[in-house]
Amino acid sequence: MIDETPGVIAEPDRIDAWMEIARTGDRFVYASRQFLPTGCRTGKHMRLLAERGLVTLSQARSTLNADFFNYVAQRTAKPTALTRPTRTMLVLAEPALSQDEAAITDALLPVLSRFAHHGRPCPTDRQLAARAKLTPEQVRDGLVAMAAAHLIRIQKVSAPTQRRIIIVATGQITGIAA
Repeated sequence: MIDETPGVIAEPDRIDAWMEIARTGDRFVYASRQFLPTGCRTGKHMRLLAERGLVTLSQARSTLNADFFNYVAQRTAKPTALTRPTRTMLVLAEPALSQDEAAITDALLPVLSRFAHHGRPCPTDRQLAARAKLTPEQVRDGLVAMAAAHLIRIQKVSAPTQRRIIIVATGQITGIAA
C-alpha cells in the first residue's frame, strides 16, 4: 500500500531521512501532483540520487485522483555511506568428543596433570600409554582430540621429548620446574 496525499512534495531533508532507514526494494512517494515544478529542489535531489544509482524513479497515475501522478522512488541495493555493513557472525564450533575419545581423555588428563604440576618433562607416547593403560596409537589420537577440544595445547620443543603440554584449565606446563 502506498500513502499518497495530493499536492504534497517531500523536502530533501525528509528524503534523506527515508534514505537512512530504507532497505532494498522500499518505495517512497515523494510527490503526488499533476507535475513537479521546474527547478524544484525535491526533483533535483531525487534525480541526483537516481544518477548515483541509489534509487529508481517512476511515476504512475494516482488511484485517488486520476489528474495527479505519484512520483515514486524505489531503493536499490547499492550501499551508501550511511549503510551499515553487514558482517557475518563468527561462531566457534564446539568439537564433540566421541565416547572413545572421552574415555581416553579421562585416562590421559590426570597423568598429564601430574607431570605438569611437578614441572616434569612430557612423557613419550609409550610412557603415557603405560601409565594410562592405553596403546600408543590411542595416546596419539587422544592428544589430538584433547587439543581440538581445547583441553590442552601442545608446543614443539627440542629434546628430550620434543613437546611441551599446557593444561588449559590450570595453566600448568610439562617440562618447566615448579
